[in-house]
Amino acid sequence: MQFQVPQFIETEDKIVGPLTLRQFLYLGAAAGLSVILYFTVQLWLWFFFSLFLAAIGVALAFVKVNGQPMAKIIIAAANFEWQPKIFVWQPEHPSLPKNESTLKPFFGEGLSLENIIAGLSLKKAHERVLTGTKASTDKGRRLFHEARERYEIVRQLSGARRAVRRVDYR
Repeated sequence: MQFQVPQFIETEDKIVGPLTLRQFLYLGAAAGLSVILYFTVQLWLWFFFSLFLAAIGVALAFVKVNGQPMAKIIIAAANFEWQPKIFVWQPEHPSLPKNESTLKPFFGEGLSLENIIAGLSLKKAHERVLTGTKASTDKGRRLFHEARERYEIVRQLSGARRAVRRVDYR
């Protein structure tokens, strides 16, 4: 026995001419609102509202972003904006005290409250944290090698150096 297997199961059927039902409803809703506005507002205001509604209708009906319809993108954006976000920071070494003497190998001699407030050493400290320096001590290097996740310095195509985390799955 042979059975026919549907080939294009993800494509919507063309119901109204070259339009799918969803596209027709988006364009029809925009046209219907435009007709209602024609009888309720002044002509110049109706013209601007109609242009706006037509743009929204065409965008919802025909525009796709990364293969997803615009309506789905708008719903995802609204959900992202309105749902609560939880950011959890978990330090790699929670038992390591965070004081000036333990942070000095990472930030170098530029670590002082006056320099940080003045903003003079922030960029240098950021670069040292990302790329490492010759001022790093063996203790800092040992902490990186003890972790299950190793950090390596890579050079990007632009020439900038960046610290990346390498995870060994065993």
